[in-house]
Amino acid sequence: MTKDKSALWEGIKEPLRILVLAIIPFGIAWLGGINYEWAMIATAILRFIDKYLHQIGKQTNNKTFARGLTQF
Repeated sequence: MTKDKSALWEGIKEPLRILVLAIIPFGIAWLGGINYEWAMIATAILRFIDKYLHQIGKQTNNKTFARGLTQF
């Protein structure tokens, strides 16, 4: 990738991660399983787990963990 495309991809990854992590809790809320407030809390928890796995993966040089839950 060129430098411009690489910078664009890095800028798009963070909002895309949050979108991917939010699909499941908000899908469950939409189907009536939980309230939307709990869906927001579940998204925050999933984001924390994703960030934690990413940090552990970077420290241990484990490429699978470094990609987090979303795998990108």
